[in-house]
Amino acid sequence: MMTRREPTDDGGADGRERVVIGSPEELIASVPSMLGFPPRPGSVVLVCGRTADGGTGPVVRVDVPGLQPGDALSPTDEEVLGQDCPGRTEGATEPGEGVDHGPARWLARYCAREKVLSAHLIVVAEGCTGGYAAGLRAEDAAEAFEYWLGLAGIEVESAYGVDGFAEGFAWVDLFGMVRGVQRDPGATHIAAVHAYQGRAGAGSREEIARMYAARDLDACDGHSENAAHRVDVEDCAVAVARHEAAAGRLEEGDGVDDDELAVIGRSLLDIAVRDEVYRRLARRSPGEGDGHQQLWWTLARRRPSKERSVALLLLGAAAYFAGSGVHASCALNAALDADGGNSLARLLLKGLAGGIAPERLRRVAAAA
Repeated sequence: MMTRREPTDDGGADGRERVVIGSPEELIASVPSMLGFPPRPGSVVLVCGRTADGGTGPVVRVDVPGLQPGDALSPTDEEVLGQDCPGRTEGATEPGEGVDHGPARWLARYCAREKVLSAHLIVVAEGCTGGYAAGLRAEDAAEAFEYWLGLAGIEVESAYGVDGFAEGFAWVDLFGMVRGVQRDPGATHIAAVHAYQGRAGAGSREEIARMYAARDLDACDGHSENAAHRVDVEDCAVAVARHEAAAGRLEEGDGVDDDELAVIGRSLLDIAVRDEVYRRLARRSPGEGDGHQQLWWTLARRRPSKERSVALLLLGAAAYFAGSGVHASCALNAALDADGGNSLARLLLKGLAGGIAPERLRRVAAAA
């Protein structure tokens, strides 16, 4: 049985709703909600269980070369990803030779750093539940991940193979003889929690990226007016109060006209205002303050590039704090596309790539 916790306040593990997953069907069906989209064939999903501090680890998806028919292995990438793997013994036999071990080695290092004690694997590969060759490739992938995670002291409690994620699709136990039928991914406990929190799901990662790239047809594409780099405490407080009031009205179903939106967008170009809004975001619990995200979405769709970039940065930070790495990555990359000088977006992307846990980042941001 595996437990995953969903945040309900701004503290640590205490005060959080506990979602208990007690069957393979529930675990597999929960994956699209955990990630924010159904992972494509050719990938492996690692659902981390217990950590040494008593918490619950993250959910991570990686592409695995060699898992799909016609995939070419990449020894160079494998060598780069595989360096400094914990617990490696020179000359040891590596199982699962049909797939690239690089992603498994990288995940082993990451999980060791996060002090993960146990994990579950879901291998996504076309035909793996019914085809002989595809089934062997899925087993190779599971064995490779079990091997490298085991060297890092992490127990792989189960490994399942699926062709995709949908009600009625088959699943197979890659470490045993059990198989079954998937349940509806939209009917899981985690899907219900995420729907209540307003988290957006999507059909693919590309669809999520398009969401953050979208602009209104009548968007303002001129240059933003330069805001002063520094403002006094009173001016910053006024700007933040205006921002909060607009977010509150949006949450209540009211609107914000383009003139007010322009004032709010320009004020966010000021570092002091941006940082205070970012700090307040970190102090709220994930899913709280839906009006703020409505405001940032509107700014991102309607305002010029620099203002759009700050709005996307805040959307990306909100997704990061909530544990939605895909949304965070897409939003932060869109922020840099809009303004390559957005140093905070670049910093958060580095933290995401480096595997900094959302709670750790949120604590640092809230205390700044």
